[in-house]
Amino acid sequence: MTETAMGFLGIMTGRGHGNPPIAEREFCSQLCRAAPLYNLQVIVFHPDGVASDGQTVSGYAWENGKWKPARASAPDVLYNRCLTTSPQEKRAASSALAALSRSLPWSRGLPDKWRVYEILRRSRHAAEILPETRLYKNTWELGTMLAEREHGVFLKPRAGSHGKRTLHAVRLPRSQGGGINLHGRDGANHPFHHVFGTVDEGLDWVRGFIGLRRYIIQPYLQLTDSCGQPFDVRVLMQKNGRGVWTLTGMAVRLGSRGSLTSNLHGGGTAVAPLPFLLAEYGESGGELLQELAGAAAYLPPLLEEACGRLGELGLDFGLDAAGRIFLLEANSKPGRTVFRLTGDRRAARLAAENPLRYTRHLLLTSAAGSNVRRWTAPLYRGE
Repeated sequence: MTETAMGFLGIMTGRGHGNPPIAEREFCSQLCRAAPLYNLQVIVFHPDGVASDGQTVSGYAWENGKWKPARASAPDVLYNRCLTTSPQEKRAASSALAALSRSLPWSRGLPDKWRVYEILRRSRHAAEILPETRLYKNTWELGTMLAEREHGVFLKPRAGSHGKRTLHAVRLPRSQGGGINLHGRDGANHPFHHVFGTVDEGLDWVRGFIGLRRYIIQPYLQLTDSCGQPFDVRVLMQKNGRGVWTLTGMAVRLGSRGSLTSNLHGGGTAVAPLPFLLAEYGESGGELLQELAGAAAYLPPLLEEACGRLGELGLDFGLDAAGRIFLLEANSKPGRTVFRLTGDRRAARLAAENPLRYTRHLLLTSAAGSNVRRWTAPLYRGE
């Protein structure tokens, strides 16, 4: 089989369960099914599927409603969806990216949470919605912050995702012994709760939990609804077929009562934003929705100016009881499951197809757009 197309998109992703063993299999299949509408070809592959010379990639292609093993020449555009956690995964992804240096990056990605904070705080407008953020240095400074804050502090890895290894620490009142109460999630995203009778015991445990990892510290914000459920608002910003930032959709992510975060990977769910905000904030709920949209539109150009070209951003906002907005996190490899959960079909479709529209834009506006790539003969096995 030999086909021609305007261009060739390669999606590099991590390993997952099932057949084929790729992460985000449903999203990848959506991209593959829609690709012919944009005159594109797609192959999905792991970092170890990249040849050492970067000339070919081996992975999986979608054909006649089925995944099949395939090999192809290096893609025109590389869409990196790898969410690396271990040092081995990071090295493998870095090697693959280096080998595919001639492919046009779909997006450059973001640095860690501390660097993003430093970039955004330079802007007076953006700084207004940033929570106070510090680098974790030692337990002495952590103990000082705990003594100053009634609701405690929130610690999270600088390069973490999905709410893993996050921690809420709060000093207990003297009437309860004056120790430390800890709620958090471990590396497998399982919740835990520890109470320590003394401050020193609690700080020693935190030191061991963090180890050599790099963390940031923020004041713990009371970001729960009237029923005590933690929530945030996910806004997906993407570039369209003209390379222009657009708001694809918004959703409220709800965690279970008593949960530390509202992240879907931690057991949360999602609901439509406007009914939720109206129920929580009354008539001002509609105004808050517009404020969130305005903040989401303002941030991508700031980050892009500092980090290089970006293709999409998942922006997570918190709202306190008074309606004050906080930017909690910016993610350059966002998921899009929230729109399926809220039933927002338009946003779900755009979330899946905008990456293809933007790929066409890149091909048309770059040197790669002047070349037509051809697949090498796909390698089919197990038929």
